[in-house]
Amino acid sequence: MEVTTSGPVVASLRTATPPQLAAFLRTFTPAVAVVVLQILVFPVPPGVFVRGLIIGSLGALVALGMALVYRANRIINFAQTELGSVPAGLAVFLILFSGLNYLLAATVGVLSALLLGAIVELAIIRRFFRAPRLILTVATIGLATLLAVSALVLPLVWDRRPGTFRIEPPFDFRFEIDPIIFSANDLIAIIVAPLTIAVVIAFLQFTNVGVAVRASAESADRASLLGVPVKGLQTVVWAVAALLSFVALFL
Repeated sequence: MEVTTSGPVVASLRTATPPQLAAFLRTFTPAVAVVVLQILVFPVPPGVFVRGLIIGSLGALVALGMALVYRANRIINFAQTELGSVPAGLAVFLILFSGLNYLLAATVGVLSALLLGAIVELAIIRRFFRAPRLILTVATIGLATLLAVSALVLPLVWDRRPGTFRIEPPFDFRFEIDPIIFSANDLIAIIVAPLTIAVVIAFLQFTNVGVAVRASAESADRASLLGVPVKGLQTVVWAVAALLSFVALFL
């Protein structure tokens, strides 16, 4: 198996073969066309555009998690968002009800998201390893319901009623882009969301585990014959998917 790494985009385009260039254009042309169409046909104030970028980047984290699970298990994971709801709720409630420091609570949320993703794969998803993909897809719907109920009753641990909760940013920061005033929460999202995506890309491209995940996604049976621990890698994928959803929902 040959693994190649890409340099800067411009250098890649200069050295790309026609099939590689065609694949590059197929990947990015629709996204660029949508942005251009939006700017020309549906113009919005700069602040609204930036707000859309922030919300879109957080949504991209959830979508990236769904893509990872799809590549690993060949299913649409209907529980992707709910995977992050329980650890995100836990982190928020630790801040609001237990008075825990923002960074410590976020760290607890990260660890609980990784643990939850691994437990879900080991206890539920792995039981359907050889089952038809449609059955596993339906199982994720039941999983989504279970996780949603768990997130809903989580405030009861602190004798609080379920509701909508919002935490204050960890530091004071405000900036305005007409017509919207942004806070430190927005600044954190602008920095953390792209950084998280970059870390996941680097993990898949430059680590042995990431390369093995990509190999098993291409052909699980062939990777298994080559000694790749496919089932263990799927546990890693679900843990990462849960982490991505946690970051999106917490921010």
